[in-house]
Amino acid sequence: MSYNFQVKASPKEKDYKVENEKMIRKFTRKWKKSGILKDLKDKSYPRTRGMKTRLKKYLGKKRSKKK
Repeated sequence: MSYNFQVKASPKEKDYKVENEKMIRKFTRKWKKSGILKDLKDKSYPRTRGMKTRLKKYLGKKRSKKK
């Protein structure tokens, strides 16, 4: 089976409820960092050249305001 990332339980932990919560937090962190959701949203419809340039302009302005 192929997958992008995995989360394993700690063998030292005895309480499975605590371990499950830790694994869920680890998984959501990895999911957000992976950017899979962003890729799926971007591929939902084709982007024109104008849309790409508008997005680049918007992201540039957003970066400059951040600093």
